[in-house]
Amino acid sequence: MKYKKIIFLIGLIWGLISFWLFEFAGRRGPFSMGNYLMDSKPFIAVVDIIKADNIAWFLKLLLLPYAVGLDLSIWTIGLIGYIFKYGTSSFQALGKVFINYPILEWFIVIIYTVLGGLILVIVPYYLISYIVAKFLKI
Repeated sequence: MKYKKIIFLIGLIWGLISFWLFEFAGRRGPFSMGNYLMDSKPFIAVVDIIKADNIAWFLKLLLLPYAVGLDLSIWTIGLIGYIFKYGTSSFQALGKVFINYPILEWFIVIIYTVLGGLILVIVPYYLISYIVAKFLKI
């Protein structure tokens, strides 16, 4: 039980560091994720972060929860918006949500970045625990 709390805390801290790094240290001037999503072609943020040549590997690792959270928000909230004809794609639907409700943009980005950090830590933990338990027949 103690390890589960530690794993949860590690994921939470990793997500918060990623959010802080991208939102406060990475931005230079006003930037709206909504405008970016409205004009972009479909992409996978995790792949874009990993393939980026201008980012050091350590920063790629720190930004990974942000990328996972962005992908999750595009494929959950954006897809729901797309189903209800809020845009022509899930990217555009999420972009319209962000443009029309800027306070919701901050809320979604914070929640999904922290969720991305938790997913990146908790899923491998449970997967490795399951594999070890199967091999050791515990």
